[in-house]
Amino acid sequence: MRRLALVPAVLVIALVVALPAGASPATRDVVFTLTWETCPNLSTGTTLNGSGIESSVTIERTKGGVTTTINATHTHGTSTDQDGNVYVFDYSNEFRISNTVDDPETFTGLMTDHFSNSGSGPAKLNNGFVANVTFTSTPPFFIADPISSHGDPFDFANGTGLCDPL
Repeated sequence: MRRLALVPAVLVIALVVALPAGASPATRDVVFTLTWETCPNLSTGTTLNGSGIESSVTIERTKGGVTTTINATHTHGTSTDQDGNVYVFDYSNEFRISNTVDDPETFTGLMTDHFSNSGSGPAKLNNGFVANVTFTSTPPFFIADPISSHGDPFDFANGTGLCDPL
């Protein structure tokens, strides 16, 4: 488990170091609500309300007509359940996608995604996935073919989040 958390942190550091001079990660405030109705790993009646700060770094390079986009996003913050229990959450998502000269509108690559919520209450979560992904300019715009998955993060059949609110 610790090795999985180390990979996103190292990737974010590597991307920040590789940024062109004067560039910096984009940051924004994030809020979410996650309920037992969408996340099967929460007890009946549970609602989590969270807020935090997200930092995202994107690098895009084109060589020989092929564009490669690398993104690392990390979010951390706090959440509270309906009983007032306080948690901390951590979210990481990284992907590297490229198009081809023959199909410049379709980008394919690998994505890793992880969300955890821990604290004194019962609404502890640990989920994520590794998937081959495809982004297109026509529907379906995003397809994820899972290589591995744990904790019900995402419904890969219909493309909706389950226990991963970000």
